[in-house]
Amino acid sequence: MNKIDELWKSRVTAYYIELRKYLRYMLNDHLLFVLVFGLGAALYYYSGWVKTLDKSFPAPLVMAAFLGALLSWSSVYTFLRRADTVFLLPLEEKMTPYFQKAIVTSFISQSYLLIAVLAVLMPLYTQVKGGSMRVFFLWLLVLAVMKMWNLGVRWHVLKIQEKESRQIDWIVRLLLNVLLLYFVFSGASIFFVSAAAAIMIAYYLYFQKAAKQLALKWEVLVELEEKRMSAFYRLANLFTDVPHLRGNVKRRKWLDGFLGHVSFTAEETYTYLFRRTFIRMSEFFGLYVRLTIIAALIIGFSGQIVLQLIIAVLFLYLTGFQLLPMIRRHDMKIWVSLYPVASERKSASLLALIGRLLFIQAVVFSAAAWAGHSLSQAAVVLVAGLIFTLFFVKLYAPARLGKLVRQFSQ
Repeated sequence: MNKIDELWKSRVTAYYIELRKYLRYMLNDHLLFVLVFGLGAALYYYSGWVKTLDKSFPAPLVMAAFLGALLSWSSVYTFLRRADTVFLLPLEEKMTPYFQKAIVTSFISQSYLLIAVLAVLMPLYTQVKGGSMRVFFLWLLVLAVMKMWNLGVRWHVLKIQEKESRQIDWIVRLLLNVLLLYFVFSGASIFFVSAAAAIMIAYYLYFQKAAKQLALKWEVLVELEEKRMSAFYRLANLFTDVPHLRGNVKRRKWLDGFLGHVSFTAEETYTYLFRRTFIRMSEFFGLYVRLTIIAALIIGFSGQIVLQLIIAVLFLYLTGFQLLPMIRRHDMKIWVSLYPVASERKSASLLALIGRLLFIQAVVFSAAAWAGHSLSQAAVVLVAGLIFTLFFVKLYAPARLGKLVRQFSQ
């Protein structure tokens, strides 16, 4: 038992050391300032939007959908490693305390987000339904019990080998979570609340009984843990080098036309390399597409020019900032060192690419403002986007790239 406890403590300690190591680079002064500024602006306009709502707005359904989806996402943090499928397998019967602590740790870690989302949604509820904020703590207790239910069911379902069973379970839990929360938030009869809760209890007991006859699926647990950490490493890799991460590369032949004309001269070597890198590597191309679409939708549906400008500049910064680590993408490949090209060309080529991409983003944001509102708003968004792009490429990015190169060379 003591050895199992020591194993748990060592795994948790190693995990948080790893987390702090990368968060130190991710939450740097510049990005933290932008995120705080963006969050403050979002909350300001959210509060203004809430004040415009009337009693016809389906607040209980919206809250149930958001919180139900959040509850359904209930990963169990096991901190298992690939070698555990061999060395810990003989100790499976003694690992119960380890996995109980894993469920409790998962509950605590994921509860912070639940509290934050509920706090954000409460003004929406009080605006539409009236009442006081005192129900916050009662609903928080309900959410805590439901979170433990989700984690418990999830753990039992993980003993089933078929992937389809886990997918179906997620859908069923989502529906049950949304249903119960809708009854609670809408003030439905205690009969409906009790009926939904009874179904959830029966659902849990069914899988608890079925899981007693099944052994742990170590390969499944390790695979899910690796996917969870890989998601974090992909995010961290946008800010610093992550040795654990393998890049996901796709050919994307249909995008070859967007490469533009690149002459076969020494000066254009890195231009070609970075353009290919951006198109083929999912972490950069996918990031660019996602940020562009999200910002365009927000700008298109927002009628306030100030919010449009804030979103446009914020997402241009986030895009450019997270494309800068491309400068180190090929540094560990020896053949890149053989290029007969001055090192200054490397940074210049990347800055030129980022400038083009931000210019395209600014045009897309302007088109979204035009489609959603007026040509004058589109012109303002475009001018602001182009000015920020020039500032970013000419003043901010060169200094940041120099810092990234120095960090890697040390």
